[in-house]
Amino acid sequence: MEILDAIKLRIGIKDTVQDDLINELISDAKSRVLAYINQDGAVNSTLPANLDYIVKDIVVRMYNAIGDEGKKSSSEGEVSNQWLTIDLSEWASDLDIYRDSFKRRRGGFRFL
Repeated sequence: MEILDAIKLRIGIKDTVQDDLINELISDAKSRVLAYINQDGAVNSTLPANLDYIVKDIVVRMYNAIGDEGKKSSSEGEVSNQWLTIDLSEWASDLDIYRDSFKRRRGGFRFL
C-alpha cells in the first residue's frame, strides 16, 4: 500500500480532494526524517522503506493539527483535545541506526 493511501485510510479520507495537501505533508515529513538521519554528514537522498511508518505517524499528526498549529491543547465545553508535538526523538532508537555517528559507536570495547 502506498504511503498516501495508508495515510488516507488512517484519517478516514476516501476521495482525492486533499491528496495535494497530504502529499505536501508526506514530503515535509520525509525531509524531517532525512535531515535527522543525515545530520552526521551522510547524504541519504531516499528514505529507507522500513521507516515509512514514522512518516505515516508524523503526517497524521500534522494533518490533525491543521488549523490548530501552535496549540498544545484546546477545550470547548466538555470536549478537549491535546496535540502531540512532532519531535523525532520519539523514534530516535529506530532512526539512529541510519546515522553515521551511531555506526561508528557500535561494537568494540571502551576502557575508562
